[in-house]
Amino acid sequence: MFLFKKNRKLLDMLNRYLAVVSDTIEEFSSAFHYLLENSIDEHFNMLGSQTHKKESNADDLRRDIELLMYEKSLLPESRRDLLEVIEMIDKIPNRAESILSMLISQKIELIHQIKEEMEELLHLSTETVTLVIKMTNACFNAEGDMEELARLIDNNESIGDHLERRMIERIFALDIDTGEKILQKEYVLQLGHICDLCEAVKDKLVITNIKRSV
Repeated sequence: MFLFKKNRKLLDMLNRYLAVVSDTIEEFSSAFHYLLENSIDEHFNMLGSQTHKKESNADDLRRDIELLMYEKSLLPESRRDLLEVIEMIDKIPNRAESILSMLISQKIELIHQIKEEMEELLHLSTETVTLVIKMTNACFNAEGDMEELARLIDNNESIGDHLERRMIERIFALDIDTGEKILQKEYVLQLGHICDLCEAVKDKLVITNIKRSV
């Protein structure tokens, strides 16, 4: 990609950053899966702490990349595109860490009626982050089919929306306290928003790729 022809260090740092984002989401997925199978306990808190550390590492790498970019002779347009992509990607591990922090601080157990579908949504969200990382590599490292990856991300986001609606309908059909319904709905939306964030990154990558080829 044009940004990295003379900036191997920058490319290496981007690849490290994407790897840490991937690790953060895997840690988040493990923690959330544990919660669905068990409860909020010391082990869950430990998994949440590990996710927080990895998310912090991703933040540090993002800042290092931003500093390095301003030291290099990059065209302002090229610099802006990469900065925007990284900032948008960074919202994904931030959201994952935020979900676990909310669960730990509020100590809200997820109701069993939606746990199976939450597991589906968790898997879908994790898979979509992986697709976004692959698409970022396709855009900046020329590794992969961007069109196919974009299609898969769109498809996952649509499936995620369907799962969210189905769970929310099920929650509000239950004979439980209204406040509990609202809390459970919020966790569904928080988890589902990971797919929305991925779609936003996908849109930015498509535009960046088009601008590069013009």
